[in-house]
Amino acid sequence: MHRTIIDTLSALIPLDPEVIAPLLVRPKDIKQGDFALPCFVLAKTWKLSPAECAKKLVAELKPPPSISRVESVGPYLNFFIDRSTYAKDVLTKILTAKLNIGKGQDKNETIVLDYSAPNIAKPFHVGHLRTTLIGNALHRIYRHLGYTTVAINHLGDWGTQFGFVYAGCNLWGRPQNATVDELVTLYQRANKLRKAQDQNEVPAEDTGKPNVNEIARDYFRRLEAGEPQAREFWQWCLDISLDYFKTMYDRMGINFDYYQGESFYEDKLAGVQELVRKSGILEESRGALGVDLGKPLGFARMISEDGRSLYIMRDIAAAEYRFHTFKPCKILYVVGAPQTLHFQQLVAILAKMNHPAAELIVHIPFGTVLGVSTRNATEKGQLLLKDLLDDAHARALKAYHHEVSKRPQDLDDQAVAEAVGLGAILFSYLSRSNIKDFKFDWDEALNFQGDTGPYLQYALARLHSIAAKAAEQHICYESGFDTNWLTEEEYWDIISQISRFQEVLEKTAAEYEPYLLANYLLDLARAFSGLYKKARVMGEDNAAAAVARLALFDALKYVLHTGLELLGIPPLERM
Repeated sequence: MHRTIIDTLSALIPLDPEVIAPLLVRPKDIKQGDFALPCFVLAKTWKLSPAECAKKLVAELKPPPSISRVESVGPYLNFFIDRSTYAKDVLTKILTAKLNIGKGQDKNETIVLDYSAPNIAKPFHVGHLRTTLIGNALHRIYRHLGYTTVAINHLGDWGTQFGFVYAGCNLWGRPQNATVDELVTLYQRANKLRKAQDQNEVPAEDTGKPNVNEIARDYFRRLEAGEPQAREFWQWCLDISLDYFKTMYDRMGINFDYYQGESFYEDKLAGVQELVRKSGILEESRGALGVDLGKPLGFARMISEDGRSLYIMRDIAAAEYRFHTFKPCKILYVVGAPQTLHFQQLVAILAKMNHPAAELIVHIPFGTVLGVSTRNATEKGQLLLKDLLDDAHARALKAYHHEVSKRPQDLDDQAVAEAVGLGAILFSYLSRSNIKDFKFDWDEALNFQGDTGPYLQYALARLHSIAAKAAEQHICYESGFDTNWLTEEEYWDIISQISRFQEVLEKTAAEYEPYLLANYLLDLARAFSGLYKKARVMGEDNAAAAVARLALFDALKYVLHTGLELLGIPPLERM
């Protein structure tokens, strides 16, 4: 309806729809209408007072059938919706689209998303979870809206950690059928011995062992030079880690189009370095080359004293490759807030190079998650994603048995616990603004009666249950439904909210904030919870009212189901 009113107004007033949209508001008092337009902005153009502008619009406006009347009250133009007509339009649209509700037409535009980025030869630490979940939600939402999306996992697959893993294998043997845990153990043992050697405190059992630093440095020199045996070892580490990472991603229902880590750009660095040199922006500082970006960005080092390309050069190579390969309208980087300066420098350097990618890059920063722990967290506080997911499963199973007394006998409790555990974590992470720090709390996250993922999943399961029981009793709306039974406030609240689904998706995408969709779904679930026991479908003597309510609940079911899927939260049909 918001869009319908905007289109109607734009035919009469000298303002673009994009200007009208934020002006059109919902009055706090329903007696003042369903939408209101303040006319102050028209006064100067029309040389009339705002109140006279409102009266002029009332006289000239030809409202669509779903608007029952338009009134001027002082400087405001108030719109009153014909609830029955509007409800019919909204519900028919959703019931026809079903799980395609809000799905946009092909926009013929591509958005590249860079997120997650764990490190090879290291475990998937929970610190990578927030970028993974935000990026996955935005990926799903943009794709649903009609964009071509390219999800890239920029793996940390090039660094000194490989030298220490290699040293560990050299000193204690290369394990057969190795796991990531074994790679990490080798890395830690080699690193511990290195520190002992540096401090001349080598334990007796390691006396006489070769110098770890020398082994690691020699290996990394050979790796950078492309020596086949060094490359084979690197690939071995990469394959083990990727198998492990993909197991974690599969468990969370997350997919990537490309796994392109730092190594992917290794053979492109010479060409990019030459491109940067030719741009004439490089300056020398303390033996290194970089770009002076002035205050507050400072001097960005790009080429080290010994001629090596530094990290920001790899990001320039990535931007260059992505721009020419995918021809995107945006390149989104979901990376923690501490990297804000890095991305500001990256954009500024590309702008100085007159590179078109400078205008396409958007850094989506996020804050810190506090209090994330499990029963298996280490003494140093390290927390692995697998431990978090396992703990979520165990806690969810316990909470499910405690909170839900009427459970279907033929249902797999373990599958439900896995979905509920994921729902608890994902919603807790996605229901806050990206940049906001927050404290994770297990009891809060798994509360079936609170503002949580399980609460949304349970509401959806109830909606599916209503639909299933109605079908058993041959209650259906396919031959028509009378929305005059849905004009009371509690029904109208839900109809008004589900009509905004497309609007919420577009706002979420425009602001890169999944919490907007998460909290919208929470409002829907709350509204349904307040209506659930009052608005009966089964056992209702008035058949027409029962059919209308079923149509409303089914429409709500499709919106809630689709919204959960777009956030990456497993939708449950039975609980």
